[in-house]
Amino acid sequence: MTAFSEDPPKYAALHWDGKMLRDVLGSDPGTTSETLAVLVSGPPAYPEGKLLGVPVIDSSTGTAQAEASMDLLEAWGLTGVITAHVFDTTASNSGVHRGAAKLLEQQLDRKVFYLACRHHILEVLVGAVWENLFGKVKSPENPWFKHFKDVWTDLTTDNPTTLSIRQKWLNKKKKECKEILQEILRSEKPPRADYREMAELTLIVLGDTPPRGIHWSRPGAIHQARWMARNLYSMKMFMFAEQLEYDEKTVVSWNASTSS
Repeated sequence: MTAFSEDPPKYAALHWDGKMLRDVLGSDPGTTSETLAVLVSGPPAYPEGKLLGVPVIDSSTGTAQAEASMDLLEAWGLTGVITAHVFDTTASNSGVHRGAAKLLEQQLDRKVFYLACRHHILEVLVGAVWENLFGKVKSPENPWFKHFKDVWTDLTTDNPTTLSIRQKWLNKKKKECKEILQEILRSEKPPRADYREMAELTLIVLGDTPPRGIHWSRPGAIHQARWMARNLYSMKMFMFAEQLEYDEKTVVSWNASTSS
């Protein structure tokens, strides 16, 4: 690891993302460790990004991520050129006091742009809609999703309820949405599994058939950190609502259980 020898960037964005990875080369193969991929991007030298390192860190806390990222910036001589942070919206990154973005900004001793991941920023929007409609879920796992996952095998899936839209302008948007999703799913490189499932479920709930036909994936993760779960579960729960027979007492009971 050395400092940039040719064309060092005059300004750059710092990216980092943590992931649990299995050790395949170390002294204890098969064990998993928290790792952090750190890179920078910025014209003219590195518009597509340059990987600085993938260190193993003790934990996924904001402090650990900030310290590892800062060590790499110092090793590469880049502390003076960082003008933006690119990160996902987990609390360990975006926390206003101990989030990695805030701690790195303090260590750099200047204000930088916060560029939250365009995918993860939707977590905030989807979460706000869910909370407004059904109340705040304070437990790590959503009890609504847990129940739906438990009863999934008991549901009859051959006649899902679809969305009925009467307004003319909304029907126009519905048509446009279906055309876009069909095009995406027919592309040579369709989206990854969870995004693909969301696109297919959206087509089904809008009364259309995906290119691969209608098939149902077994409900997966129910943890609050998996923002995509809200989209996938909400659509399935809507399409099979008549069989689920949720009532107001059930909703109140679940919400109360997560507040304790």
